[in-house]
Amino acid sequence: MPEALEIQDTTYAGEAASFMLTRAVVGADTIQKGCIMVEDGIKKKKTIPRLDVTNIMQKRQATPTSSGSMVVDARALEPEDSMAYLEFNPRDFEQHWFAVQMNPKLLDAELPPTAENFVMLMMMERLNEFFENGIWRSRKDYDPDGAGVDPTSKGAEAADAAYLYWDGLIIKALEDPNTIAVSSPVALTGGASGNIITEFQRAYQKVPKALIGKYGELGLKLFISIPDQQKYENTMQLQTTFKNQDTTERGINRYNGYDVVPLAGLPENTFFWGMGKPDTTSNLWMGINSQDDNELKMQQLQNNSEYWFIKGLFKTDVQIGWTEELVMYTTQVA
Repeated sequence: MPEALEIQDTTYAGEAASFMLTRAVVGADTIQKGCIMVEDGIKKKKTIPRLDVTNIMQKRQATPTSSGSMVVDARALEPEDSMAYLEFNPRDFEQHWFAVQMNPKLLDAELPPTAENFVMLMMMERLNEFFENGIWRSRKDYDPDGAGVDPTSKGAEAADAAYLYWDGLIIKALEDPNTIAVSSPVALTGGASGNIITEFQRAYQKVPKALIGKYGELGLKLFISIPDQQKYENTMQLQTTFKNQDTTERGINRYNGYDVVPLAGLPENTFFWGMGKPDTTSNLWMGINSQDDNELKMQQLQNNSEYWFIKGLFKTDVQIGWTEELVMYTTQVA
């Protein structure tokens, strides 16, 4: 039976602290920073209705004839299945400092409360990291049981092969012919001779007029990766004649008055201009089966076993409302 738990620290040299240090990982930035509308309770499929009215004006007539069009269509959220599951033997902690906290009866061996809490905490943090990356980077074509596409052949990182359970926002934007794509994208650079501000401006010039001037948290935003945010700040420090910030202070995340939102899930050399909000006016959506399902269960594997398991079931999808109102800059390809 494969076991997930590996105890590498077995030397007792005094009392152990009453906590465990968990590894720092990226959080669910896209959700936590209010950049996407999360639709809950989708059992199979959720339709996002869209309405557009065009060509409605005409010359005055005593008896007018109908002119113009009213189009109602929809985008769909169809959450795809994924699962987290691992097994371990709590008795492995008998080799650890937490052994003194465990039940003295071997048949009732289980994790001490402190260890259990931190195991679950670390699991949840890893899940947040996974979903943050998956919102943007996922491609079902990466599935080795399907198309088995190598992410590096698409300009993505090799590690993106782990994100294969649904199609993320990047591939959906790439495959939609109505997405406003910036031509000839290049690797973004920062510093005194960096190109990042020039490329931001090239993309900004393609933003639809209807979105210009919509400032603030609920307005037009520039979504960028963490590495590109660092390039941008470095460029602002070195290229501007009149410095707009104290280089010892945290930078102001704005460009031309619009909020610049660094997101851990976005890959380097990819950014978007768009309207991403935590409400139904958002252009970016995420669909899940149920908030209640997005929990982890830890319990004994079966009555005659010493093994325990941690399990979580998830259904997830993402969607773009109007690709005609999303400007994409990426060195990745469809």
